[in-house]
Amino acid sequence: MLIRPMTEHELTDAYGIRYQQLYPHGGEDLAPWGFGRAVVEPGGATEPHQHEENEVFVFLAGSGEITIGEERAPVHPELSVFIPGGSRHVVTNTGDSRLVFLSVYWPESHGPVSL
Repeated sequence: MLIRPMTEHELTDAYGIRYQQLYPHGGEDLAPWGFGRAVVEPGGATEPHQHEENEVFVFLAGSGEITIGEERAPVHPELSVFIPGGSRHVVTNTGDSRLVFLSVYWPESHGPVSL
């Protein structure tokens, strides 16, 4: 069993927001996939970026907007978003409280994804 606390103290600066790498803990080179917790303050946004891994965001609290390429959509709790590898993306907090989501990512080599 592996248990990780998700407290304020565990968050670090990454992607222009606050982020906690939950697994692998100690470096992304330890596993080909991983997940973490992201916190975007009101009015804040992730830095626009892209990477080769596929990614899913699972929104837990707050409200905002996600942009993937040229597409935009509102985000809120109980919503998940799939981001294909290589897609430029950004999450913006449009609400008045923290936007919190989990990020799960894996390499394309783990199998094809059909949309």
